[in-house]
Amino acid sequence: MPAPESSADASSALRRPQQERSRRTLARLLEATEALLDERPFEAIAVDEIVRAARTSVGAFYARFRDKAALLPALYARYDERLELYLARHARARIAASGSLSETAARIVALFVGYLRPRVNLMRALALYARTHPTEIDAETRARRARQFAFVHAALLAHRAEMRHEDPERAVELAVFFAAATCRDRILFAAAPHTAVLRGTDRELVREGARMMVGYLGARFEPEALAPVLTEIDGDPA
Repeated sequence: MPAPESSADASSALRRPQQERSRRTLARLLEATEALLDERPFEAIAVDEIVRAARTSVGAFYARFRDKAALLPALYARYDERLELYLARHARARIAASGSLSETAARIVALFVGYLRPRVNLMRALALYARTHPTEIDAETRARRARQFAFVHAALLAHRAEMRHEDPERAVELAVFFAAATCRDRILFAAAPHTAVLRGTDRELVREGARMMVGYLGARFEPEALAPVLTEIDGDPA
């Protein structure tokens, strides 16, 4: 586990280069790191591998980053910039168009699974960074994240009439939090001892996550509503 970095270190890592050549070099370093993360965890990647893949020099790397850990704020900022595009392309319309509470819940869980699964090593590194350096996630980023996922809460509350929970707004917030946390642990930290109880495929995770969400909201779960969602999830047939 890398040593905690200071606020000054994180801030310098996030400052954007002024010259076009320097911006291109930074972009190549980040792209190379992400490509290597497709193959293995962050802690198993060496700086010289990143430099070779980015077609640049060790000096160029250390001119921008104190060490490998200092890449994480820049990688987090890059992820944050691309999240809105992902939501727009893969989630907003599908979730808003869901015909029932059960389908809406399933599509929300599928959203978390679909975003985390192809990027396990990157998202694990960023999750650990956010948890060990919470003060480095600024207020603007936090507020933007809340706005980005407001549509998830709204989609569930559109089915408020089905809910028997005495506080639907609070229940929806918690239900989404529980689902996101479960998906993060199951997918990003599958090797951890506390996650060993969560066996099964991603289809099962979506199915049972939706069942728990709907039940917690105090509504009747409709298994037939899962069919259009499960057909979009990779894995063994449910």
